[in-house]
Formats: sequence, C-alpha cells, structure tokens
Amino acid sequence: MRLLLALGLLASGVACAGAHSSGALWTQGYVDQEKAYFAVSDAQHQAQVRSFELELADEGIAAETQRIDGALQACPAPSQPLGPSTGDAPRDAIRVQANGDADRLAQLARLALADWYVRRASATADSRFCQQAQSARAGQLVAPAANLLDSVPAATVTRDPNQARPAPAGTSPTATLSLYVLGSADSVNADAPLPQYLAWVYGGTLLSDAQPVDAETAASLVDAQAPAYPNWEPDALYAALRGSRP
Repeated sequence: MRLLLALGLLASGVACAGAHSSGALWTQGYVDQEKAYFAVSDAQHQAQVRSFELELADEGIAAETQRIDGALQACPAPSQPLGPSTGDAPRDAIRVQANGDADRLAQLARLALADWYVRRASATADSRFCQQAQSARAGQLVAPAANLLDSVPAATVTRDPNQARPAPAGTSPTATLSLYVLGSADSVNADAPLPQYLAWVYGGTLLSDAQPVDAETAASLVDAQAPAYPNWEPDALYAALRGSRP
C-alpha cells in the first residue's frame, strides 16, 4: 500500500509541476502528503474503504434497478429458455461490497426476485409472472415457510478434482463465493445451494448425491419459495434442485 501511495503521489506531483517548478517543492509536497496519510488511524482508513465499497454497491444497485425496470416494462419478453441471469454475477459483487448493510441487501433481494419472475414470464409466456415481478420489485411478496432446501444434501464443486485448493472451513458463504470467483479456492464443500450455484454460474464440476428435480417442477418450487430465501439468488435455489443443470 505504501508503494502504491508513493507512486500515486509521485504521478500527481509530476503532473502538477510546471516546466519551471522546483523539483524540491513537489518532493516536499509528497513528503507532507505521505505524513498526512500515515497520520490517519487504521479505523479512519477502514471507514474510507467501507465508504468506497458502499459507493460501488450503490452504483451497482442503480444499474441493476435500471436494467430490471426496463425488463418489467417489456414483460413478458419474447420466449427464452430459463438459464442463469446476466444479473447473477453483478449482484454477487454487490453483496460482497454491501456485506452487513441490511437495507442495501434487502434492495438487492427484491431486484433478484423481480429478475427471476421476469425471466419466468419469458420462459413460459405467462404474464402472471410479470405481476409477481412487479410485486417483488415493490417488496410486496409474503415469504412462505422455508423448506425448499431441506432435502438437498451438502455437495462439492471443484474446477479440478485432482488438484483442488479448498476454501477454508467455516468461511461465510459470501467470502467463500469471493474466493471461488477470484480463483483463490477452486474447491468448495458446503451446504446447498452454494456449491450448485457456483457450478451453474461460475463453472466447475458438481459432486453430489442429490437426485435432480425436473426443470419445471424445480422452477415452480422456486416460484413459490424464493421470497423465503432473501440471502440467496433464486438461481441458486433452482440450481440446487436441478443439480446445476440448466
């Protein structure tokens, strides 16, 4: 971090120095700025990082809101088979950035639900899903009892069964997802729906004893129960039932 700071300040100093500027002046300016940076406490640095993360999260939420609101206006769209959403990965990034922020995560859960029902409307040509999407977007859906995953066992996803770097045991699902996406871990053993979701959206071989549910039954179960799982993408629930199959 100190090296990056030095390079950044050096670049800014060179940019600000005119043809007749004294090198000693901008060098002293760099020293003063560096002193000011390291005079800030760790807590202040962490607060700055957190503020930056939340700014990124807000930008991502705004982009997803615009995309999904556009999809709602066109709902039902021309028929397309149900597959992973283009919003899965961006929303995962937002969850990492907004981790622990209940309001932002609630916004994201509503967007994910609306996205699911919009895609279901396209896959089935049933406009009733458009109404459900509108209700999800407004946070008006009532969450049922959550039992969709009760019969789905733990599983493993791996990019290379012969040379696997497992995610550390006890790591939170959000952190585990980050490790897998970034390549710091290429094997995850966890409760459903995380391994199935990683395999479906980010690739890998799923090792599971579960018997896959047929596509329409799985989708119908997600339709009914997705509101009960605000911390998970509906696609994650669908992948858990399908065994990562499309």
